[in-house]
This record gives sequence, structure tokens and C-alpha cells, in this order.
Amino acid sequence: MKSLRLAAAFVLAATLLLLGATRPQAAASAFEPLSSSCSAPTLARDLSQMGDGKVVRVTSFGCNGPWSFLWADVENAGHTIGVTVVLRWRPDLNAWWPTDRTVTCVAGVLPEAIYRQGCFSN
Repeated sequence: MKSLRLAAAFVLAATLLLLGATRPQAAASAFEPLSSSCSAPTLARDLSQMGDGKVVRVTSFGCNGPWSFLWADVENAGHTIGVTVVLRWRPDLNAWWPTDRTVTCVAGVLPEAIYRQGCFSN
């Protein structure tokens, strides 16, 4: 009976470890160096350098590991529009890079705060 309990405990522990290691969020945060430069000016600069307009005002932003969200007003060809962008830190570029929200905004991929703030507005 004691060996049966020990075997069951081992199987349960192995299953929990396996499930934790295969979650996308756990895998992503375990191997990527994180940016120490998460600030409104840095996110605005990196988004502006993409060439689709210039960030003229940041309304809100937040970061968690290699993920961030940015609420900003972007000016392009004399028009200003409010945007919400989910960005990911790209160590190879040393910059925050915008993501495709239709791909990125899937439950379980992003940290909860980034998911809530970056995926449910404009």
C-alpha cells in the first residue's frame, strides 16, 4: 500500500512538472533575456521607428517580462488616431517589436495584465 501511494505521488509530481514546462508563457519567459528599458518613451520610440506613423502621446503602457502593451495616439499623414499595440521584446534587435494581435492575443500566451490591457480595445 505504501509503495502504491509513493508511485501515485511520483506520477502526480511528474504530470504537474510536465504541464508547467509546456505552457507557452513558461517556455517563453524561461529562455528570453528581458529588457530593462520598459518605459513610455522607449515603447513610443520603438513603435515610431516602424515607419507607420509617429507616436505623439502615450495614454497608458505596461510591461511584464518580454511583453508590453501601449495605448497611444499615432500621427500619420496629418491625421491622429488612437491605437492599442501589444509589443514583444526582441533581443536580436534590442527593441520592442509590435505583434499581430490576432495571433498574439490568445488566452495563455500573454501574461494576464498584458492580455487584458492590450487585447480588448480598439
